Amino acid sequence: MNIDSEEFEPIFMDIKERYLSGVNFPKLIVGTGLSIAMNIPGMSKLAEKLEESFESIGDLELQKQWNKYKGKIKDEGLEAALLDVSISEELFVEIIREITSEFILDEEYNQHSDILNEISGFEKLLKYLLGTVSVNNQVIDIMTPNYDRIIELICDKLKLSTTLGFSGNMYQTFNENILKQPYDFFSKSVPLVRLFKPHGSVNWIKKNEREYQINDYKLLKDNKCYIDIITPGSMKYKLGMINGIFRCHREIFNELITDSKKNFSIFIYGYGFNDQHFNTVFEDTQKDVIVLTRTIKKSFLDRAMKNENWTLFYKYEDKEENTEENTEEGNYMVYKGKKYNINKELWDINVFSETFLG
Repeated sequence: MNIDSEEFEPIFMDIKERYLSGVNFPKLIVGTGLSIAMNIPGMSKLAEKLEESFESIGDLELQKQWNKYKGKIKDEGLEAALLDVSISEELFVEIIREITSEFILDEEYNQHSDILNEISGFEKLLKYLLGTVSVNNQVIDIMTPNYDRIIELICDKLKLSTTLGFSGNMYQTFNENILKQPYDFFSKSVPLVRLFKPHGSVNWIKKNEREYQINDYKLLKDNKCYIDIITPGSMKYKLGMINGIFRCHREIFNELITDSKKNFSIFIYGYGFNDQHFNTVFEDTQKDVIVLTRTIKKSFLDRAMKNENWTLFYKYEDKEENTEENTEEGNYMVYKGKKYNINKELWDINVFSETFLG
């Protein structure tokens, strides 16, 4: 389908009305697609960094543990391979967390100038939503499993206030009531991004049983071994439930996107559906859901084909699920239960924003 044709025009209008309007204002789920679009390396580059670090580490037992998984990492990817890590390998997981934390912190820091100087499709989307959010409730809810602070940087650029539930100055402390009732702490006349990070963040430091949010790069580097994130793999589920702040972020966002009494859509960008906590939420949702992703899992493609409230823009099906008919090159849309080959990469947030938001 040619998206510049008259055939696409009613679809265009329907997508804007159902997924981007003030009457059905979206809650956003933003995955690693945003980070990769902003030149923050993904899992493959992280795997290279981990291999380099473990090969030079002095502890032979840790080297042995890494060697046990590195073949599967090359074959199936980092996240899939680390699903085999057992709870008894806690030190191994800790070292992965420390290496991952510093790697993401440094890679993100190196991109600050470009992020602040370039206008991305995601920035255009946030700016558009600023113009359509209700004056009676100016909260824009975003959940991300990403550890980096790209969303926070873009909000700064747009002069948008953000909260992750922390308050203070240099060493900010967490108060779950800020997330639950933000207007008890912020003016109702000011738009606010309420950001949920259930997998942690590179600026969260957990030290001596206390947790802080810090934005000073040197302080973060000095405390890199205390950065509080959930590493990819089998420990993700357990740590997400044990850590109070992670659990709070998850539970409050879950309540928001399962609220059947309020009208909203769910806008998902660059998210791989690798989190079992959230996947269950999508199974029976009656909300309008739009997904922009380079690669979609077959189970979610099937769901969109059966549920007219789902719209997908994607390029590939998950490799593990591929059949011969799915390997053809193209860009695809699933709209009201039908699959179309389209002539633009609308799964790319830059192309989507240019097309739908101007």
